[in-house]
Amino acid sequence: MAVVADWSQLPKDLLNLISERIDNKFDFIRFRSVCSSWRSFSIPNHHHISLPFKFPNLKYKRNIFLIKAPQQQDETLIRPWLIRVTQNSSGKIKLYESPLISFELPSTFSFSIDLYKSSVHNLGTDFIFDEPYIQPEKVLAVTPLTLAILLDNGHLVLSRCGDDCWTGIPDVSSFIGDIGDICIFKERIYAVEEKSSKTVTIGPEDLSVKLVAKDVHGGRPDIQFMVESEGELLLVDVFESFTDLGFQLQVDVDVFRIDEKEKEWVKLKSLGDRVLFWGNGCSFSASASDLSVAKGNCVIFMENVFFKKNKICDSSMCVFDLDQGRLLPLRDYPDYLNLFWPPPPSIVKSMHKTKKRAKERNRT
Repeated sequence: MAVVADWSQLPKDLLNLISERIDNKFDFIRFRSVCSSWRSFSIPNHHHISLPFKFPNLKYKRNIFLIKAPQQQDETLIRPWLIRVTQNSSGKIKLYESPLISFELPSTFSFSIDLYKSSVHNLGTDFIFDEPYIQPEKVLAVTPLTLAILLDNGHLVLSRCGDDCWTGIPDVSSFIGDIGDICIFKERIYAVEEKSSKTVTIGPEDLSVKLVAKDVHGGRPDIQFMVESEGELLLVDVFESFTDLGFQLQVDVDVFRIDEKEKEWVKLKSLGDRVLFWGNGCSFSASASDLSVAKGNCVIFMENVFFKKNKICDSSMCVFDLDQGRLLPLRDYPDYLNLFWPPPPSIVKSMHKTKKRAKERNRT
């Protein structure tokens, strides 16, 4: 006869260790809800949640979450919801002003999510600083104690917990010029040179700098970003050109993976099942199967980067389909559009209905 483990009797020290390794508040709430012993022995304000706000001038933390409802027995696909939430220095969490794109939330929109039935996947995290004179372009957590900050002048600095000022990395300029983008990969900082593919990696502790990719393709991309996908570091180059008449913008996208042994970026023919997202200060990836969409091999631009030059996307999001080699508005891809809005009824409950039911229960 098999012995059934009593998970409520896990040692206190082990529960504390487990809780310290949970990196988002949604999972932490679910963890503490398992039973009374897990709730009493876990640390409610462990460093992964509270530590970021011990950095000077850090305004808030932003997370990208993919929320998925439980799969039905008839295997009917239920679409997930892709949202960005913010957490301020007091720990308050709210839905970002627009979920990820330019949709405006209804003024009376309020909802609740059943975290016990839904699964929550953290796809990315970044931070916003409140600096009066310098506006960071991108802020990422290298470790719980160190943030990497790409400044708007193309320079990279580090902010360490407890320090009063930022730490520069002077050796970077010996390898590359102004930085176009940064990414955290294998617990190190990767920085790619602006308008180039020359890339270095920086150790967050000893600040050692090493060249990991030369500028091999020779292009000068108008937009470039790095993103981790399925354990690989990818570089996306976006090139803009105009038709002969000069009225219509054409966009080409090349995707590369890093080969550190050969010190080069290798061009990919296809992303396969993967979908890459970029814009609004973040980049992340997900599989088409996780997103419950029909196809991958696409890059989704989540801000109006082409708006002033291109009438295709109007003021909304764009999708570059690598299979077709062209840029199209998000509305041409209903599967992708529905990831953002409206919220799936299987995940989100109306707060109006929730409050009404609560009042009915109170009357009985």
